Amino acid sequence: METSYFLGANTASGFLSLYDGFCRGEGDYLHIVKGGPGTGKSGFMRAIGREAVRRGMDVEYVRCSGDPASLDGVYLPALHMGWCDGTAPHVAEPGIFGVDSDYVNLGTFCRTPLSSADTDRARALTDAYKEKYAQAYALLAAAKSTESALAPQELGEKEVLRAGAALCALVERLPAGESPRLRRRFAGAVSCEGVLEDRSSYELCKLIYLCEDGCALAAGALSAACEAALARGHRVILCLSPADGVTPDALILPDASAAFVRAMPLSSYEHVRRIPLDRLCGDMAAVKERRRAVRAARREGARYLRAGCETLREAKAL
Repeated sequence: METSYFLGANTASGFLSLYDGFCRGEGDYLHIVKGGPGTGKSGFMRAIGREAVRRGMDVEYVRCSGDPASLDGVYLPALHMGWCDGTAPHVAEPGIFGVDSDYVNLGTFCRTPLSSADTDRARALTDAYKEKYAQAYALLAAAKSTESALAPQELGEKEVLRAGAALCALVERLPAGESPRLRRRFAGAVSCEGVLEDRSSYELCKLIYLCEDGCALAAGALSAACEAALARGHRVILCLSPADGVTPDALILPDASAAFVRAMPLSSYEHVRRIPLDRLCGDMAAVKERRRAVRAARREGARYLRAGCETLREAKAL
């Protein structure tokens, strides 16, 4: 079984990293891969994953949010062993060297130092690259500013609480877990390839609850369900929005093979149970008005996100 996800995100606040939780469980050993751009870090980790798959192992791939075609990490659960790119913007260092982690230095195979002409060009490209990312983050901040329309407002906090209670009731129906643990990741990315959604983590679940989110109630409801699942002893994987790094997009309970996913426009799933959260609100006139406001805000936000992704594409092309 192969799954993939992101541990970094380009957000309105800049780059957000969740790498501090990668391969840090009991018995895990992390190899931190160092080396500059183009030294083969992604190819090295992809080769490890291919060989593990050939040997019948499960593999988790950590995709790069800046370039989703590249890898920033690979984890082999059966061996409790992982490799990750330990360079900026997600610098990693060993916890206890030789005990739970060590280095793999691919930079030693790179020709250095560069010539004076190469040095000047490298510095110019680096400055231009950073400027493009600053422009992209400004556009993502503009997209985030549209979210003010997604607060409860007309419907009130009680509707969010009601939606949360509905999801908590579904969690209660699942078999209880035995070892509660929270892991966080991103199931998508704002990238040079556009706004991506990687569903591989939760599509393997036997039961998917699709939270229809026309009134923007799902984020609060998923937060409540997350707390309920941990209280029930579940291992929980919380997937956060790659656009802001805070809003819950999905909740995965591996022990119960269940997932709660926030439905967004154009998302399509098969063999799922749909949870129409909007119908939990009593005032349908307010619901209709709320839906209109949410659609308008999401259209405006999507426009800024597309512009941000285009700027990231320009950065990659440098």
